[in-house]
Amino acid sequence: MSRIQPLSLLVATLVSHSLMAQPEVENSYSVLPYPELSELKPLPKRSQSSTVVSLPVSSAVTVASDSDLNEPLGQQVVVPASTQSRQATAQNATTQNSSDEPFGLDDLDLSGLDPEIARKVAAAMNNEPSDPRLRNADHIALESSEARYRGRLPALNFQTHMYSSDVNRRWIKVNGQELQEGDRLNSIQLLAIEPQSVTIRFDNDIIDIPALYEWGG
Repeated sequence: MSRIQPLSLLVATLVSHSLMAQPEVENSYSVLPYPELSELKPLPKRSQSSTVVSLPVSSAVTVASDSDLNEPLGQQVVVPASTQSRQATAQNATTQNSSDEPFGLDDLDLSGLDPEIARKVAAAMNNEPSDPRLRNADHIALESSEARYRGRLPALNFQTHMYSSDVNRRWIKVNGQELQEGDRLNSIQLLAIEPQSVTIRFDNDIIDIPALYEWGG
């Protein structure tokens, strides 16, 4: 019993010295005040428009526009280059064929024109005189054939020359008389009034006379 007590005292002494030898551990944290929060505001709404990312287009494809393919607006259609090449070749062939064909009277629609104008257009396309009375006839220019008609063709003084696209509004004043196409002045018949000349018939000859010309007879 006497041996146990000194042993207990020894253990107690060692434990006491061990506890005293340990350094004091500082606190590794500190208490901070609760932060003050400001008023919360909602975040701005994001735009609904999508972001378009441009991607490189390879040489094998071509981007066709909306107007070329009649697609809805805002869409683009990627057409292979081979298809576009065939379309361009076909279009060029059609254009070439149409340009090679001669343009004739059958290609015109004259149904909406005045009959008189339509007749003149048809005559011009066929290289025919606009007046049926002048077709297949030899015209004689008075200026270059004065000797032929000197003393035969009566004197003519063309005082006024009025030309219009409307046949009924064409007239001339010669020797003081107003004449329209088809009218007669003695042995002379007025066949046609052209923009820069008149055509008469005299002794079965068809004679072209410049506008406002004065013929002494």
